[in-house]
Amino acid sequence: MDTKDPTIEKTEQVINALSYAHEHNLDIQNKDDIRKILEVIYPEHSSEEEVEVFMKLLQEANALIEKDIERRSNIN
Repeated sequence: MDTKDPTIEKTEQVINALSYAHEHNLDIQNKDDIRKILEVIYPEHSSEEEVEVFMKLLQEANALIEKDIERRSNIN
């Protein structure tokens, strides 16, 4: 029985969704674009409530990545 940690699974989903958004020039601030992302890569998670939750997760993850990039560029 191979059960994945739910936190790891959600993190992988967020990373995959962010990658998809960047590759297809989709706006993670736009609910319609979030819905498109979920419909393509996670169709079982495309309810209105899940769109809201995923939108927040994507925005927070993106902000964290941007802060890390800024921090790393200030090191040099």
